[in-house]
Amino acid sequence: MAYLTSSANDPNELLDKLRLFASIAGWTIDGFRDRTVASGKALSLHSGSLHATLMSQTTGGDSNNPSPFFLGFGHTGYAANANPDVQNEASLPVWTNYVQGPYSAVYFFGGSGASPYLHVVMETQAGTFKHFGTGRLITQGVVNTGQYVYGSQWYYHNTYIDSPNAGQHSVAFDDTFANYVSPSTRVRADYDGIAPRWHAIPTDNNDSRRLVCGWRSAASPLGLPQRTGHSTLTGRAPGYPLWCAVPRGAGLFSGIGHPPDLRFIRLDSYAPGEEVSLGTDRWKVFPVHRKQGPVGSPTSGLYGYAYRINE
Repeated sequence: MAYLTSSANDPNELLDKLRLFASIAGWTIDGFRDRTVASGKALSLHSGSLHATLMSQTTGGDSNNPSPFFLGFGHTGYAANANPDVQNEASLPVWTNYVQGPYSAVYFFGGSGASPYLHVVMETQAGTFKHFGTGRLITQGVVNTGQYVYGSQWYYHNTYIDSPNAGQHSVAFDDTFANYVSPSTRVRADYDGIAPRWHAIPTDNNDSRRLVCGWRSAASPLGLPQRTGHSTLTGRAPGYPLWCAVPRGAGLFSGIGHPPDLRFIRLDSYAPGEEVSLGTDRWKVFPVHRKQGPVGSPTSGLYGYAYRINE
């Protein structure tokens, strides 16, 4: 297990620092090189049988979905070909937009073992945060893979920029989605003899590769808990595992697990970046994007993530 705070001037430098951190966290680095089809770097790594490639991209997008970007995808094995964007049995990428540097702070969280992970939080401006990472769910049921990749895309159009529940925003482990940007969470759940089987948040609820997760929708797994808020006696709020489920046909769903050491939390009583102690555990809490920003500026309200500190 590992935890590190750092800084970086730009996306490429951040990926290089993630490379160094990943080695400390028990991951093996397969390659760190220039991309051939876009401007940026590609970091390929693995922990056990879990492989991922995380990349920077400094161009593209528009005013509603601005660059620079981080993107990542899961895959099997490592192909040392000329184009690092092409790997075996790869998922489609997830994206994190507007990751302009220099970063006020960068936080790396990592682990290896049965459910390895790399989680990255960057403070792109004072009080504004972005999230991306990869790992393997703490699985349940018949799922025997459980790899996930996630990012966070805020849609910066004036109509939606300050609406935390708008489906135009695509945020990690939440299934509210209006297809203005691409899904920000993909999970591999191989079952019923189908592999690879990558699931993501769809626009069609009848999609057999639908991923169910999150809190912004009342029908989401955390739809009710997110409305309970903090304790009026202690000012503290519980952290909820980010449960994921997939359809199994006939209107039925199977839970497939949740990411390790990462939870949903409301930030009523917490400041961005605050460290919270729960028993012997230490957690670092951050807004999904920005806590209660003023009208006309990005705000994710009181929605937040809690990351366990493992040193």
